[in-house]
Amino acid sequence: MAIPIHKVTAAEAIVESLKNRIHLGEFEPGDRLPSEQSMLLDYKVSRLTLREALARLSALGIIQVFHGKGAFVKSKISVEALDNVLIPMFPSRNLDRMQDLEEARSLIESEIAAKAAEKRTPKQIKWLESLMKFEDEFIVNPEAYAERDYQFHLALAEVADNQFFLAMYQVLNQQISFFLLQYARSIEDRKEALERHCPILDAIIDQDIEKARSLARIHSSICASYVKKVMKNNGVK
Repeated sequence: MAIPIHKVTAAEAIVESLKNRIHLGEFEPGDRLPSEQSMLLDYKVSRLTLREALARLSALGIIQVFHGKGAFVKSKISVEALDNVLIPMFPSRNLDRMQDLEEARSLIESEIAAKAAEKRTPKQIKWLESLMKFEDEFIVNPEAYAERDYQFHLALAEVADNQFFLAMYQVLNQQISFFLLQYARSIEDRKEALERHCPILDAIIDQDIEKARSLARIHSSICASYVKKVMKNNGVK
């Protein structure tokens, strides 16, 4: 029986070649790729094929093309590139996937809290405290509550001052937002739930790294228990 072989196009071959060259360090973050004319000579393809390859790399979030200046390797972690990896993940349809999401969220958020405790500044403390002040509209509206909840945790990721943590949290935006919305809908006393953030923030203010890490993990576990109950009641398997 013949085994089908996937034939790659010239554009796909160029994409893989440039990705490999970037991976091997030939081009560093922020570096300009060779000129279009130079790459046409190197790869011996048409201008249309080369531009298709560059457009694909740009769509993947690996490079950025500036008209008249050329193509540059992105200098920061690309949220778009990481987001492509999570397209097949649908925690809203599967409890096992939700469990996977919660485990990942717990690990990420506990380390974010620990880093935030280590690196927070007085100005950032005021910012975090302002995000803890919920008006009545946020308490009674689960959608508004979930959005503000997400913004608080995203702010912690920024305070942690680690580009990988921040990018990972931004990439998980849709999945975490879904999780937080289910959580907001599952609890009757959202004000009490909000106040569970206070000990975490206090530990961050006190720069108690281990306490911030532990409290964030406990908080995440409590949230997960509510969400699992709601999903089971809604028939999600």
